[in-house]
Amino acid sequence: MKILIAEDDELLQMLASEFMDIWGYEFDMASNGEEAIEQAQKNEGKYDLCLMDIDMPLMNGYEATKIIRRKVKYFPIMAVTGNLSIGDKYWEAGMDDFLEKPYDPDKLFDKINELTIKSEKVDFNDNEIFIKKEMPMDQQHAKELRELKKQDLIKVKFDDISGSEVVMHKNIINKIVLDFNVKKQFVSTFLNRNPDKPTKCILFGNNCRMPQMYLDEENYDEELRTEDEEVAKYTEMILKIEKDE
Repeated sequence: MKILIAEDDELLQMLASEFMDIWGYEFDMASNGEEAIEQAQKNEGKYDLCLMDIDMPLMNGYEATKIIRRKVKYFPIMAVTGNLSIGDKYWEAGMDDFLEKPYDPDKLFDKINELTIKSEKVDFNDNEIFIKKEMPMDQQHAKELRELKKQDLIKVKFDDISGSEVVMHKNIINKIVLDFNVKKQFVSTFLNRNPDKPTKCILFGNNCRMPQMYLDEENYDEELRTEDEEVAKYTEMILKIEKDE
C-alpha cells in the first residue's frame, strides 16, 4: 500500500506519518497542490490513494485534484478537511470521498480500506494460476467494486480467450488457486454471481478456456446454496500469489 499525502500543516504531516508507519503503509508527502501533482505524475500507477488537504498554499486541493484527474491515470482521492459545508465541490473536483478534520485514526483507517479496493485478474502460466491486483479503471468502476464488497463479492477478469469477467464470492478465488496450484487439477468450477448472467463456470487451466453454462432460476438457487455452504472452508487459506500492477 502506498499513499500520497497532501498536507501543509507540519503537525498534521507528522501525525499522518506516524499513522502510516503504524499501519505499515508506504507514503510520500506533499506540502501543497503543486507538489501533489508533481508526485502523482512522477509516480503514476504507484499510489493506492491520495489524502488531499483542501486549503494549501500555492495551489489548493480542489485545483490539484482537477489537474490530477486530467493528467494521471485514476486512483482514489479523499479530501481531508475541516470544511464540510461545501461538499459538492469535492465531487465536482473529482474526489471520491471526504473525511472531516480533526479525524479519529480508526475512521481514517476504515476509509483507507474502503477506498483502496481493487479488481482482480487471473493469469495462467504452466498450469499454475496467478492473481494480480489492478486499480479500478475509473470512479464508477471503483464504486461498483465497493458495492460488491459489501455483499462479500468480487469482480475477477480471466485472461482466457474471451477475457471473461465474473462476479464471484470473495473466497472462491482461494478455491481456484487451491484446485490448480495445490491439488494440480485441470478444472475448477464455480458460479458467476452476476445477476444479469447467472452461470456455472468451468475453468480449464491447461488451455485457459472458461465456458459458462446458463442456469435457470431454480437450478441457480440450488447451486448457490451448495456453494454458499462450501465457501466458508476457504476463508482462512493464504494461497493467493499476488502481483501488484
